[in-house]
Amino acid sequence: MTLHTTLRALGALTTIALVATPALAQDIEGGATTRTYDASANASTNSSSSDLRIGLQIRLDALNVLSPVDSSRTLPGDVGGPNGFRADGIARRLLVPFAAAGVRFVDQRLFLGAGIGFHGWSTESDPGAEASQSGFGISPLAQFDVLREAGAALSLGGALHLASLSETEVCDPDGDCMELNDGGSAVGLSLGAGVRGLITPGLALGGDFGWGFLSLSGDNDGSAFVHGIYAAILLEATIGV
Repeated sequence: MTLHTTLRALGALTTIALVATPALAQDIEGGATTRTYDASANASTNSSSSDLRIGLQIRLDALNVLSPVDSSRTLPGDVGGPNGFRADGIARRLLVPFAAAGVRFVDQRLFLGAGIGFHGWSTESDPGAEASQSGFGISPLAQFDVLREAGAALSLGGALHLASLSETEVCDPDGDCMELNDGGSAVGLSLGAGVRGLITPGLALGGDFGWGFLSLSGDNDGSAFVHGIYAAILLEATIGV
């Protein structure tokens, strides 16, 4: 290859390089822009998806834990009130659902869930002479943070209560048992306020305080209306989805 031919080849390669470099730079810049846009989109998606969290709330009925069991009778023979219907103590305790599963969203201010509660009592006056009764409730509930600061929130909320009460079972010392016709169902409502503070991003500790009622209807056509204040210690755990 002569010197003249070599110079011509180098000139052609230089020309190709000068023409291709701007186009290549534009492609690289466009690719970087696309990647930056995709990263922003992913960040936005992650941010929006983190707003929705699945949660579990555990409540400890503070007032009833500190008070004696008021729903039981001291003697099996004394079970039942007027018309053999006495379930107000159990109903009162069902105003605080023990566990509630739900979701937290709307910038994590709103919690919607369904709670479940259970309570029962049993007594024994003599060996073998026993009486017992139980009840459970389902409570759809909602809470919304009206004030929120770093790591703490004040919320307002309420719950609808649907409860079922079993019949009282009475047994004598000989082991013979019978059921009293004092079971029933109940429907009610509670309204209150709560505070909670974040321990970690997915764990909070707080409490609820409010007023509620339950209207009870017995299987034997008896009825009762239970109302009063409630107070509960709250533990909430959530995880982003």
